[in-house]
Amino acid sequence: MPQIDVSTFTSQIFWLIVTFSVLYYLLSRKALPRVLEVLEARQDRIAADLDQAQRLRREAEQALEQYQAAMARAHDEAHQLLAETQARLQAEAAERHAELGGRLARQLSEAEARIAEARQTGLRELEDATTSVVQVAVQRLAGIKVTKKAAQAALEETRRRAA
Repeated sequence: MPQIDVSTFTSQIFWLIVTFSVLYYLLSRKALPRVLEVLEARQDRIAADLDQAQRLRREAEQALEQYQAAMARAHDEAHQLLAETQARLQAEAAERHAELGGRLARQLSEAEARIAEARQTGLRELEDATTSVVQVAVQRLAGIKVTKKAAQAALEETRRRAA
């Protein structure tokens, strides 16, 4: 094995140092700076992404606060509109109730007037019929012909005594 041969140790050590130096030079001047650049770019990208994420989070929190404020305003407006509508509807209902009450009172008074008129008409007709019956009954029973005026006076006297 040539590695174990002592006579080649110096040349092996020389080439080891040359190879190691060239490799060190290539790595330190070419490969490592590129790796460092990639790592720095990656670190910068990560930092930028974190900053953007924080900015977006703040914006989202602000948007949430604005949304909640808008919802609160909308709820307040809805409650106010509901209260106004309810008050308006109650006022309309009270107005309609009063109007209906007035209309019913008028109809009731008109109906009472018609009933009173019908009662008076019925009483007059009953009085006329009773007068006729009294005239016919007196003529048949007593054979006396009684005038309508006399029959009405007799009925009036009978009514006064009964009351």
